[in-house]
Amino acid sequence: MLKKETRILGLSSPRRARFKPIIGAIFRGSLWLDAIVTYLPPRSKKGYVQGLAAALQDTKQYSQIQAAIFSSEDVLEHKYQDYRRLSELINFPVFAIIRKRSVKISTNEYVKIQRRKKKIMLWINGYSPQRASALFSLGCTKDESIPEAVILAELVARALK
Repeated sequence: MLKKETRILGLSSPRRARFKPIIGAIFRGSLWLDAIVTYLPPRSKKGYVQGLAAALQDTKQYSQIQAAIFSSEDVLEHKYQDYRRLSELINFPVFAIIRKRSVKISTNEYVKIQRRKKKIMLWINGYSPQRASALFSLGCTKDESIPEAVILAELVARALK
């Protein structure tokens, strides 16, 4: 059973920036903002998954975060391989909203969620589809089809062009 105030981390990055910082927003369900997290990967791009994991672990809310949801499957450079690695490092599930399928993924790695007459594909990496769907829906307000944490992370990332 998930609580109404379950902490969800939404992550995004600017689409066309020269240096792509990763912006995170931690929300308590869809109720209120708890924290903003930023991470600027090194220019060499080596070890950026470990660096992102360390930045997340340094937050005050780390022990209470139930899931991380990326705004798109292409926020991290090596896509699903990096999401799997990040999930191992931070010890909670990492999901990604699939906007355009560029890589073939198996049926047990994603779930289709129906929100407000909109179908959303969510990469879940073998995580329970029911639990992933429940966590995703918990972060959404009645009027939105995307969790508030992801919406805020995207808004901040867009402003950083």
